[in-house]
Amino acid sequence: LVQGLLRKGAFDVAEGWEKWLLDLVGISTIADMVPLTKENRVLAHYGLKVLRKTPRVGLLKLLRRLRIDQRYLSEDDVGFMIAPRINAASRMADPRDAFELLSTDDEALADTKAAQLEKLNNERKGVVGATVKEIRHTLEHRSEIAEVLVLGNPLWRPGLLGLTANTLMEQYRRPVFLWGREGLPVGRVGGDLLKGSCRSDGTVNVLELMTVAAVFEEFGGHALSGGFSVAFDRVHTLEAALVEAYKKVKQKEGQGVELVIDEVLPLSAVNQTTYGMLAKFAPFGIDNPKPVFLFENVRLISVKQFGKEQNHLELLLSDEGGKRVKAIGFFMNKEQFGPFAVEEGGSINLAASFENSTFGGRTELRLRIVDVL
Repeated sequence: LVQGLLRKGAFDVAEGWEKWLLDLVGISTIADMVPLTKENRVLAHYGLKVLRKTPRVGLLKLLRRLRIDQRYLSEDDVGFMIAPRINAASRMADPRDAFELLSTDDEALADTKAAQLEKLNNERKGVVGATVKEIRHTLEHRSEIAEVLVLGNPLWRPGLLGLTANTLMEQYRRPVFLWGREGLPVGRVGGDLLKGSCRSDGTVNVLELMTVAAVFEEFGGHALSGGFSVAFDRVHTLEAALVEAYKKVKQKEGQGVELVIDEVLPLSAVNQTTYGMLAKFAPFGIDNPKPVFLFENVRLISVKQFGKEQNHLELLLSDEGGKRVKAIGFFMNKEQFGPFAVEEGGSINLAASFENSTFGGRTELRLRIVDVL
């Protein structure tokens, strides 16, 4: 759009001026989880370069509040730190709050909006956390959980259900469909219209799943996530229709998702030289995932949970030569790896990717846990 408008002469700007818009293009490309290939990859790559130099006062205030070093800003910072706060505006209040943060030149207003978005994001976390707990409590009383997890409540906010569905998908390892109601009931022939979000665990394309189920008024998205609307008088058929469709679609696409190990590495290879080589393949994301490495027979020096709710896992690993490396897994616990014991003093085979954290101005090369084998 920008390129088209400039070709038409709609704006009188210096040649090359448009490159300074790439910070916003980079944020949106990464945050929307589109495939990071071809043109998207180029936009994300140069978007991150501009983000590391952006003069936007609102973004600078937000980065300072998040303790992110602008010079080393990565796609993970965008996906896990910046985008959730921008999105919190429309999910919890008024989207204009995010627009003003990104567009203002006023230092005081930028500071106010950054603080406001942080507050809204914390409120959003609270609502999502409460919804997740409510759903987990419901599922504890079910003797069996279907291949597709389908739940809804007219009191749930549709704008928050994608985040909730993603958390549940990671825990229960299956596609998740959640529905709620936006604002006041909408009167329509055949019942009220309900809206929801879905996430795939990778075993099926949710767009194809919704097409085959044929119970939705409208739907859209991509292979791993989507949104939908369904008539209130048809919502009771939703789970049965999706489970039946899942059997057909999964059978066609193959059974499950295989964990691909790119290479077996010793713990001694966790260093800045290796990380520097891997970083040349960034930005990572959909269709360009981070390489996953297998670290065999590494010893567990310590195993602990961290975070306000103690819902993140930290492992301290060691090899025979005494090399020590930290590995973390957000929203993980040691019990989730089935028959593989994750206990201090024991040994594990760890599948993990590299991560260079600069949180709080302190650089730390560590591993991000993918699985224990």
